[in-house]
Amino acid sequence: MKKLFLLLGLFIASSAVAFAGEFKYTCVEPYNMNNKFSSFVSSVTGLNFTKSKISESVIQKAINKGVQGNKLNVSLDSYSAKDLSNGIFKSIKISGKNISIDGIYLSSLEVKSLCDFNYVEYDKSGNLTFKEDFPMSFAIQMSNDDINKTMQSERYKKVLNDLNRISLGGIKISSTEASVRGNKFYYAFIISIPFMKDRKIEFTADLKVKDGQIDFENTRLVSNSFKLDLKKVDFIMKYLNPLDFSVNVFDNRDAKVYIKNIAIKNNIINADGIIVIPKD
Repeated sequence: MKKLFLLLGLFIASSAVAFAGEFKYTCVEPYNMNNKFSSFVSSVTGLNFTKSKISESVIQKAINKGVQGNKLNVSLDSYSAKDLSNGIFKSIKISGKNISIDGIYLSSLEVKSLCDFNYVEYDKSGNLTFKEDFPMSFAIQMSNDDINKTMQSERYKKVLNDLNRISLGGIKISSTEASVRGNKFYYAFIISIPFMKDRKIEFTADLKVKDGQIDFENTRLVSNSFKLDLKKVDFIMKYLNPLDFSVNVFDNRDAKVYIKNIAIKNNIINADGIIVIPKD
């Protein structure tokens, strides 16, 4: 049981690596499983169901320690009580709405395991060993409010401060703002230029997926009161990309994150993809 809720804590604990090209993962055949008779006895006596429910409750309590707002729900499917206690389980699903994890706000989050056999070991020192790669699908939704709240987090402010340390021809960005209007993504920032009044620069861009990451295409300035080199705007936006930042809710253990799709529907940004925690 301990093995499982520690494993699930990794989903939301804290750097993820997005990778290019077509992403593939493999599922292994089950091994080190409990014998069929014991599994049958567990099923008949209800022990398997009881232990699964206990594990769901423990996992849910553990992972929700780092969640603000509404809590995450956990659904676990095991083979047997013995297998579950050994860290072997069939599937798991985590979901929640209107949540905040480590300063990242989401309207909804759903994570599901992709293989029918998942195996994680835990030792007395509290160390986790992933016996096999652990692939999961995920789907998230982000609203205006979600993105803007995320950009107020200390983690995102650090990204902004790091950018301001880079020479941008005297330009400093003091604040940022995002919005989705008419199913279009808009991003604005206030820039400070020596001996000039602060200016608000707003532009719109099409959202796309490039090499497994969220990217911007056809960037266009909306405000015409101030001219700014679009190459510079593009550099700033790639550096500050609040959407990729939000997807990093999955950060941990060199996890590989691959975005498959992104779209705006009813002024809500929808993204889905695959995350894999590699085996040790």
